[in-house]
Amino acid sequence: MAGGHLNRGVIKLMLPPAPDEVPIPRNRFDSWLEKEARAFLFEAMALSKIDSLYIPDVFEAATQQTSAGWEVPWFATELISGRSLAEQVGSVGPMDQNQLLDLAHDILSALAAIHHVGLVHLDLKPDNVMLEPGRARLIDFGLVTKANQTGRFGGTPGFLTPEQLDDVIEERDFAPAADIFKLGVTLAVAAGVRLPDLWGTDPFGDDETVRLAMSKGARLASLKPVARDLIAPMLAFDARERPTAVAALAQVRDLLPEGSSKSSSAGQTGGAARPAQPKPPAQRAARAGVEPPPVRAAAALRDEGANVGARVVVVDRLGLDWTGVVVGVDPKRVGNILVKHESTRGAENVRSYPLNQVVRGTPLN
Repeated sequence: MAGGHLNRGVIKLMLPPAPDEVPIPRNRFDSWLEKEARAFLFEAMALSKIDSLYIPDVFEAATQQTSAGWEVPWFATELISGRSLAEQVGSVGPMDQNQLLDLAHDILSALAAIHHVGLVHLDLKPDNVMLEPGRARLIDFGLVTKANQTGRFGGTPGFLTPEQLDDVIEERDFAPAADIFKLGVTLAVAAGVRLPDLWGTDPFGDDETVRLAMSKGARLASLKPVARDLIAPMLAFDARERPTAVAALAQVRDLLPEGSSKSSSAGQTGGAARPAQPKPPAQRAARAGVEPPPVRAAAALRDEGANVGARVVVVDRLGLDWTGVVVGVDPKRVGNILVKHESTRGAENVRSYPLNQVVRGTPLN
């Protein structure tokens, strides 16, 4: 419990392998296993150092003695209720421009916080981005351990940087610029670019071929100018030419449409093009065969009470549909109702939505 709310968590634990399951001499197995356990717990320590709304919280970390004498390391972290970016793109299709900017804002915010404490994620990809109502969150910090504690290298083909494909393991392989590159690939995939099309070669091919293709530049011609201008610098072949997370985040905040809680107060300055507005949720619902409720004027909320307790389906800015229960009218935003999401926890599960984002159910009496 925290602040009167129940925190739902997930426990991650490390089960020891048998000595014959790893290529380690038996006389070195115990010391190797102890080192692996410390590295496992480093993930919890790394997460606990980062202050961000866009990564999971860590509740506790410890070791538990077993009857066999082995101390199993474990840690409890916040349960993220939602679906992965990979699942969302695979089932719904590419994100539109504003959804992409929202996504970029959230993950760049996470990266800025991670880099601020001297850590690097190193495994940013659609499978490690979870989508919740109204925000995206970065998960799976296992490679943070390998980069910052043991100096070991890992990653996913298609998301490896040019410097990680040069057969030389060095400090720049684990620099913040690596995260920015992987975010660029992730955003391109979210926008509908297939990995083989991004570089014009098989991302699972040999390192030299993939790196040579990368040196010719990413193929982003299918994207709209705003998305292309955001993603292209992140995919620079030379790591020194990639923006920092803080600089890219400032760019995204300027590009987000007015009225977004994530946009900068500067708005659209410097001649930046205004992003196209996303298709209304009612249109998305119609494509899915759902009959949306009639859109009512904002004044209707003053004349009709909220249908408290009614189950409704809303579509958030990232294009995800969520089931919830109406809890009232939003006193701060005329034309909005308050919906309590059934899949999330704590005070944050009550969110405000305009009536035209309710695609199923009866929000008003």
